[in-house]
Amino acid sequence: MMEFDGEFTSDHPRDDLWNYFTDPAILADCAPGCDEITMESPGELSATITVGVGSVKPTFDVDMTVTRADAPAILEMEVGGDASRNSFEAVTEMCLVEDGDGTTATWEARTNVAGLIASMGQRALGSVAARIVNNFFEDLEAKADEGVPAESKLEAKPEAEASIEN
Repeated sequence: MMEFDGEFTSDHPRDDLWNYFTDPAILADCAPGCDEITMESPGELSATITVGVGSVKPTFDVDMTVTRADAPAILEMEVGGDASRNSFEAVTEMCLVEDGDGTTATWEARTNVAGLIASMGQRALGSVAARIVNNFFEDLEAKADEGVPAESKLEAKPEAEASIEN
C-alpha cells in the first residue's frame, strides 16, 4: 500500500470551493488526463483517465463512489481503475478548513497499485501523484478565480464505506 498526502491553500471561501470540488463538470475540466466524467448518481461517478508514469501511459476506466460528503468540510471517495495490465484502488479524503484569509485543503490518499505502473515504485508514483494533484488544484483555483459557475452535485452514496485491502 502506498500513501500520499498534501496541502493546498486558496484565497476563496470554503463554501465556494466546495461547489468546485463537487461539480463533476469542473472535476472533468481540472483533472489531468481526464477524457470525461459521467455522473451515474449523486454518489457515483465513472471516468476515463490517462496517467503517464515514465514510458507507461495506461488509460483507466475509473469508478468513483462518494463515501462521505460533509459539506463544506470533508469529501471522501473510494476510487478504482482498470487498464490494460494495470489497476489501482484508492481511498481519498480531503478536508477544507477556513483559515481567515481563505481556505486550506488537506488531502490524503491510500492506494494499492498493480501492473506495470506498480513496477515503477512509490518514488516515481509519488512524483507523478504530486504533479497531478498540484495541476488539479491550480486548475481548480483558476476556475474559481475566473468565476466559472460551479454547482455542488455530489453526495455520499447511502451506506457506502471507504475501504482498501492491505
